[in-house]
Amino acid sequence: MLTIRIENKITVELLKIKSKIRSFLLFGDFNRVKFGRMVQLSGNLKLGKNINVGDFSKIRGKKVKIHNDVFIHENVFIRGNVEIEIGAGTTINRNTCILDKVKIGMYCSIAPNCVIVGSNHNFNNKNILIKEQGSTILGITIEDDVWIAANTTILDGVTIGMGAVIAAGAVVNKDVPPYSVVGGVPARIIGNRKDE
Repeated sequence: MLTIRIENKITVELLKIKSKIRSFLLFGDFNRVKFGRMVQLSGNLKLGKNINVGDFSKIRGKKVKIHNDVFIHENVFIRGNVEIEIGAGTTINRNTCILDKVKIGMYCSIAPNCVIVGSNHNFNNKNILIKEQGSTILGITIEDDVWIAANTTILDGVTIGMGAVIAAGAVVNKDVPPYSVVGGVPARIIGNRKDE
């Protein structure tokens, strides 16, 4: 048992050193970004300070901006074909997918397995393949201090107001007022946060 603990500790320390070297080579700062294993970055990325990117996560795109103190867990996929911005202090949990045109405010909490896609396929003409009809991009705005619970889907064109809570498994297809609690498929208001 002792041998396993020693080997694990050595592996963890080697990963920390590798992360620091990668951060220094990319940004000239040993601690700007803490990289997990097999992290992929590509495109026009602007990254703040003290960012953690977990194992197997991928961040790429034409215009992606991630502010300070953002924590991205394992296996998160962020692709900004239009524009993605993630505010300071936000946490994005494992297996979450964020695509196209999305603006996330500060201090948001996004639970595992969420899908946030700021675009939508056009499909009206049945005589043309859906893949050939292009996309509509309205974008998604998530204001500050929002909690999005596990397995939630947020559809294009939605604004989620400050301090709102999205219940687990919800499909959000219309705007959410500030400090409201929504849930269901499609999501509807099921409560409001109160002053205490």
